[in-house]
Amino acid sequence: MKRSNQKGVALLITLILVLVLSVMAASMMFLAQSETWSSLNYRLMTQARYGAEAGLHAAANYITNPATGYPGIGASDPITAYNINVSPVTASGNPVVLSSLSGVSANYPVSSVKTAFAGASTGTLSAGASSVNYTTSAKLLSMRQFLQCGNDQPLTAQLWKLTSHGDITGVRNAEVEVSALLESHAVPCYNYAAFATGSGCGAINWSGGGPIDSYDSSTASGGTVAVQAYDGNIGSNGNANLAPQTSITGNFSSPQTGVGACSAGDAISGATPSTIQNYVKDCQTSATSCGTTYQVKLPQSVQVATPVTSFPTGVVASSLTSPNGNVSPNGCGGAPATGCYGDMNNTFTLQPYVNPVTNVCSGAKYYINTISMNGGKTLSIAPCPTGSIGAGSYQPIVVNVVDVNNTSTPIDIGGGSIANASLNPAYLQIQYAGTGNVKVHGGSTAAAVIFAPNAPVELDGANSSWYGALMVNTLKLNGNGASIHYDRRLANTVATLGNWTIDTFTWSKY
Repeated sequence: MKRSNQKGVALLITLILVLVLSVMAASMMFLAQSETWSSLNYRLMTQARYGAEAGLHAAANYITNPATGYPGIGASDPITAYNINVSPVTASGNPVVLSSLSGVSANYPVSSVKTAFAGASTGTLSAGASSVNYTTSAKLLSMRQFLQCGNDQPLTAQLWKLTSHGDITGVRNAEVEVSALLESHAVPCYNYAAFATGSGCGAINWSGGGPIDSYDSSTASGGTVAVQAYDGNIGSNGNANLAPQTSITGNFSSPQTGVGACSAGDAISGATPSTIQNYVKDCQTSATSCGTTYQVKLPQSVQVATPVTSFPTGVVASSLTSPNGNVSPNGCGGAPATGCYGDMNNTFTLQPYVNPVTNVCSGAKYYINTISMNGGKTLSIAPCPTGSIGAGSYQPIVVNVVDVNNTSTPIDIGGGSIANASLNPAYLQIQYAGTGNVKVHGGSTAAAVIFAPNAPVELDGANSSWYGALMVNTLKLNGNGASIHYDRRLANTVATLGNWTIDTFTWSKY
C-alpha cells in the first residue's frame, strides 16, 4: 500500500505553536501592562487622597486656631451679620462659605478672612515624581451662642462642612474628594440640680427632706414660676444620706453603687434600709415597681476644674471699699466690664456694662472679697438701663468671691437677700475657689448658680428654696422644706466649649 505524502507537516505544526506562543506572550504582556497601570492608578489615587486629607487638615487648623485668623465672632465680625436660625448659616441671604476650591465661590462677610483661608487651604505636596495639589472649601452649617461658665461674655459653637480635593496631573490624572464635619461642642456646666465633688459619706446630706424638682425660667412671670416633678437630678462622687421624707424627682448619679450603710461604700444611705429602697428602683429588673428616682452608675468620679477667682493683677485688696447702693463695673485690672470691691455687707445692686462708644449693654464680671447678707440686706441684679441697646433685658453677672483672708464663712446669704426677678440663674453666677463655708439660710429664696467645687455648702431654714444649680464639695440641707429647683434651661444656655472634633469622614475618587 502506498503511503500519502506528509512533507511540510512539521513546518505547519511549528507555525501553529509559534502563533499560540505569540498570543500567550502578547496576552501576558498586556496583562502585565494592565497590572502596571492598575498599580499606578492605585498609587495615584492614594497620593491624591493623602493630598485631599492634607487640605482638610489645613482648613481645620485654620478654623480652630485663632492665631491664624480664625473666623470667630467679635467686633470686626459680629454675629448680627449672620442668620443663625437656618442651616446652612447665611450672610446677606447666601450660605456662608470659605473656599479655595475651583468652582466654589467664597461668601464670608470679612474679606480678610476669605483671603487668609484661601491661602491657608491651598498647597502642593511632593509624592515621588508626582506633585499633589490640594484645595478646600468650608461651609458653615450651624452656629449658636450661649453663656459660658463663669464669664460674662458669650461663646459661639460652630459646625462646618469641609470639602477638600487632591489633584495630580500628568500622563495619568487623579482626583479625590474628601469631606468631613468639623464641630465645636458645647459642654453643659450644670447638668444637675446639685452635685457634690466630695467622695465621703454624706457628701450630700438631706436632713430636712425638701423636694428636688425642676422648672423652666423662660416661663417665669412676675417673679414666680411653676415647678415640675421631673429632671430634679442630683449627683455626687460620694454618698448621699437622705431623710425619709426626701422627694427627689430625678436621678441620683454616683460612681458608688447600692443602698445601705455608707461604710460599705453604698451610694445612698438613710433612716432604714426599707426606706432607702423606696428612693431607688431598678426598672430594668421590674418595670412594674419603678419609682421616680433611679441610681445612675457613673463610670468614674467627676473631675471639676477650680475657678480662677483672684483679683486681677495690680488690684490691691486692702484699698477696696465695701459697696452700697448701685454698683457698676469700675474697670479694675484694666478690664472695662470688670468691677472690684471689698466685703459686701450692705444692700447693693449689680449693674450690667454699657459700652460708652457703642451704647451696647452686656454682662459684667465682679470680684468681691466676701459676701455677708443678713438683717434684711439685699443683693440684686439690674436689667440694662433705659436708652441702652438691649434696654430692659438681663445680662449675665458673674460674681467671683476672692476671700483674700481665708475667712471661715466667706459667703453668708440670709433670708430673701438675693433678688433676681428673671428667675434665670444664668444671669447671676457666684464662683468661689476656696474651702470656707457657704451658707444660704433663714427662708431665703434665690435664683442663681453657685460654683464652689471645694467648699461645703449649707442650705438652712424652713422653706429655703434655691432656683438654679449648685456645684459644691459637700451639700447639707437642713430645716423642714429646704428645697432646690433646677432650671432646665441651664443644660442648653450655660456651657463651655469642648474640643473641636471631626464627626464624620467620607471620600470618593473621580
